Amino acid sequence: MTSPITTLAYRSVLPVPHCTARHVGGDLLDVVRGAFGKWLAEKYRRRVPLGSGQHRIDGVSLLTSHAAYAADGSECAMRLELRQDTDEATWRTTVTAVCPLEHPGAVKVDLECFPNSPGPLRAGKPRLVQELVRELEPHDGVSRLSVQGLRVTADNVPKLVDVLCDPDRTLPVIVASRPRHPDPLWSERVAATMPRAAGDASLYVLWDTDAADALREAVGEHHRVTPGAVRTYLPEVDPAWEPDAARHRWLALARWADPGDRAWHGVARTVQRMALDRPQPVALRTVSFPDLAQQGRQERQESMEKARAMTMTSAPQASETEDALRSEIAVLNELLEVASVQLDEAGRSVGLAERANASLAEQLQAAAAVLDAEMEDHLLTLSGLEQARAEADALRSMLLRQGRWEEVAAATEVVPAIPVSFEELWDRVDAFPHLCVTADRRIALGLDEHAEARTWAAKAWSGLTALNSYAEHIKQEGYAGGFHQFCKNPPAGARVYPVSQVAMTEAAATMAAYGHERMFPAADGRKVEMQAHLKLAARGTVCPRVHFLDDLAGKGASGLVSVGYVGPHLTNKRTN
Repeated sequence: MTSPITTLAYRSVLPVPHCTARHVGGDLLDVVRGAFGKWLAEKYRRRVPLGSGQHRIDGVSLLTSHAAYAADGSECAMRLELRQDTDEATWRTTVTAVCPLEHPGAVKVDLECFPNSPGPLRAGKPRLVQELVRELEPHDGVSRLSVQGLRVTADNVPKLVDVLCDPDRTLPVIVASRPRHPDPLWSERVAATMPRAAGDASLYVLWDTDAADALREAVGEHHRVTPGAVRTYLPEVDPAWEPDAARHRWLALARWADPGDRAWHGVARTVQRMALDRPQPVALRTVSFPDLAQQGRQERQESMEKARAMTMTSAPQASETEDALRSEIAVLNELLEVASVQLDEAGRSVGLAERANASLAEQLQAAAAVLDAEMEDHLLTLSGLEQARAEADALRSMLLRQGRWEEVAAATEVVPAIPVSFEELWDRVDAFPHLCVTADRRIALGLDEHAEARTWAAKAWSGLTALNSYAEHIKQEGYAGGFHQFCKNPPAGARVYPVSQVAMTEAAATMAAYGHERMFPAADGRKVEMQAHLKLAARGTVCPRVHFLDDLAGKGASGLVSVGYVGPHLTNKRTN
């Protein structure tokens, strides 16, 4: 498994209606410059000039300022780029603000990381985003973005419902419902989460149980937020459609109030990751800025032509122009030194651009591979579904012809739905009497942070169901084959997993180098090697796996299938 190189660590796009920051009485571009200047002053403990061109702040920091102008001469866009060349990596923070006449205004903050070594680096969200949200108070549809959660009482719930169901909303909405009884840890964690999500989601807090009850009354049982829970609503909420509720992930009070549970960090990480994939507004995609290097070349060309003209003066006039010529030569030398520095910076910028382009190309290739794998999964699912429907129709017809109406009615009762998250799956593992799940719960629940979690959880449930069915057929039907054979040629009534996504062994090279990672607790508590695994995804950066041990038969066997690991793909020889 290889992971695509990602140089874009963070992105936030703030839509600003009417292209002004009216509450502070200034132009959008001036407000952004002011916020950026304040951020720089706090970072470097001194005022930093923001005029057009390049400004060396210190030995590792370079600030580049661009401005674009409309046909009437008015400034319509600006870009401020801070590059920091440290030993560990090159960090580049870029703020772009556009204020066109034909589109709403927008501000974008990008943080890029270009590592100088293979070790992992953690990129924090720039505090500049919070400053911009405070100053600009941007809106996403009818929702105002904020740094901390906006208080919602029972009287304000209808407005919150309008926000959730707003068809023009593009950002998630995080709704935290205060617990019935004060909980300091809950309050501390929610207060830390909200600023980390500022600019990437709308933030609201249901202030009391009356507000929580009012929201439940308005959106229904499945879309509610229980006291103490925090829910992230994606765009296009449909309270009238029960299955829609599964899209909007929530974290219950028990996990927020558990000092050992770190899942609360995933709320902000999830909306930040979603921001990376969100399309940019038209104004940001089409803006362009003058080439600073081209301006420098023009200035040098003009000085050289002036010096050349001086050298061509007649002899009687030579003495009169000698001092001017010396002065011009000195200016040319200075320009050559500047040109040398600019060439170095241009080479540096080209190198970073090439790395960024390579990152985008690799991510595009990885995304295409994931889509191909998803298409294969959908086709397999559709094939299995059609087969199951055909069998169910045939059996139903046979029963009806025999007058067995009660059995048909019993068969049509609602079957428990598949889990929509690994948290829900973990709460229901007792449904498999022939399995012993010893896997680390925290690792499995960490998968819920990813956008594909619903699909992975459903496939994991299908895989556990197949393992339990396999064990049942061995114990009750005397089945003599292994799990791979069971899925390839299933006996009557078997529940199976796609055989192409079942692997009973690992490559020898992988086991030689990383076999220690595949040692997991069995039913008796001993750590044993578990090479056999189910693939929950064929491609991607996470590629979750379920590792298990067939311990159903043999001397000293537990008579169970031990599931020792549910989580991201373990290290192998193809891991990047």
